[in-house]
Amino acid sequence: MDALPASLFAHCARRLRRAARAALERASAEERREIERDVGASFGDSRSCERVVRALFALAVAEKDALDDGADDGARSAVLARVRETTEALAANAAADRRARCAGVFAEAAKTNGDDEALRREVARATAKSARDRARAVWRRGVIVNHHRALRAAAREAEDVDETWERTIVEQKPALRAYAEAATEVGNRAWVVSALEWCVDAMGRYFSDGEGSLKAATTSFSWQLANKRRARELKRAMTSSKATIEMMMRDVVESDGPRGTPDRSAAAGTSIKILDVGSCWDYFNLHFKGPWPGRLSVETTACDLMPSVPSVYECDWLKVEFGNAQRVTDRRLEAVAQHAADVVVFSLVLSYLPTPKQRGEMVRRARLALKNRGGGLLFIITPHSTDKGHCGHKALPILSEWRAALRQLGFDRVLYERLRSVHCLAFRTIGDGDEARVAAASPPELRIAFDGAATSFSL
Repeated sequence: MDALPASLFAHCARRLRRAARAALERASAEERREIERDVGASFGDSRSCERVVRALFALAVAEKDALDDGADDGARSAVLARVRETTEALAANAAADRRARCAGVFAEAAKTNGDDEALRREVARATAKSARDRARAVWRRGVIVNHHRALRAAAREAEDVDETWERTIVEQKPALRAYAEAATEVGNRAWVVSALEWCVDAMGRYFSDGEGSLKAATTSFSWQLANKRRARELKRAMTSSKATIEMMMRDVVESDGPRGTPDRSAAAGTSIKILDVGSCWDYFNLHFKGPWPGRLSVETTACDLMPSVPSVYECDWLKVEFGNAQRVTDRRLEAVAQHAADVVVFSLVLSYLPTPKQRGEMVRRARLALKNRGGGLLFIITPHSTDKGHCGHKALPILSEWRAALRQLGFDRVLYERLRSVHCLAFRTIGDGDEARVAAASPPELRIAFDGAATSFSL
């Protein structure tokens, strides 16, 4: 077969160089040392990338070993497409947190007197791993999407949504187990871990002085800013005299009253309790390496409908009881202490629920679990599809609706950031939780884009 066209050769080599450069730019100092140790200082240089592209072409031709120089244009196009495809796979691995998959490729390519056959073996090994990963990703997406669709379809057809929900949990254990397996794999993806690290950083800034935060330049919080925002909202809502307005604003900013600022001043050894709801893989206990920012001491209770690790309690948050103390029976979380948690985390949880009212009830129960008067913090991590669905160019005002609904339950939003693939939101508690108790009979509805016409709007 003819040689690789110069234009495609240059494009593929350039793509690999850019990916290697991106990997170095994103890597921490420790990761850079690992790259230099495993690959060498010539990681992703022009010579190495060109050797890798030649190896990719040789492998693609070998896959079509029945072809010769007289091969038809269709077969040649297939070989060139294969070269481009495998280049993109290697580049994606190099640029993301999957550098280990192609470390052997770049290490072999960087050798001054490298063996072309050894390089081709490394490339073949890396591309085979990428192919298996792509197949697994297709399976994972199919399990998650189909499970969500089945839940929503069952909810639309049900006369009693709560009864249907309970029956689904009892009768669809195999589907839940498959979903938990897929969700655990998703939880290990870099974009999910990044959102959870955002939560860790925000906890440090909220509950302490924020020293040692993970993303100091990204996540910022101050009581002064949060209370000024709250004061402006009160000012717009009030029609009283100027003196009354100023008095209320001063109360919000300076006091530790029901809607003011509690004393969250930092102290070494500050301890917080976290309820990680819908956490099948227990990130905060098993995967976060620490240390916690602001010298926090953390106690985490993780629960999920179908735990995938032993440290997670089985629990349906929609049915959990609230009392004076936490109660666990046979690894099942049956009750939590009312207004005792410092943090509740919903990571990719609300979009799992099939109806808006169930999502509202989840949040209402989080308010009952959290400490009052600013002592509690609710984190909601939700995918971009929450407000866009399949209409990626046009966002619905869903996050604004959520903010208004949560305010009715005694929450005030203090942080928001749009990260890769997800919205990250943090709400502090205000008042004594009376609103959440009153809303027991009729919790607010939190819609998402995929609810469609069932919630009286259309895309």
